[in-house]
Amino acid sequence: MDRIYTNHRHGERRIHIEIDECEVADLLDDLTPEPDAFAGTLRLIELLRESHDRFAADRQRDATETQTSRT
Repeated sequence: MDRIYTNHRHGERRIHIEIDECEVADLLDDLTPEPDAFAGTLRLIELLRESHDRFAADRQRDATETQTSRT
């Protein structure tokens, strides 16, 4: 997480964090939702899971393209 941006506009204070592909699995390993977890926590975990699945599909596609280009 090298790039973190904050928005300080009145009424719109937010944080924007860029998470590297290799950090997603680590975060998922560390974040275990509790039964009474906040909606924001559950949404973050959901986004991380979706991203992890998409990255896995991308890696598979990359490997297939690499293999194809070698033959």
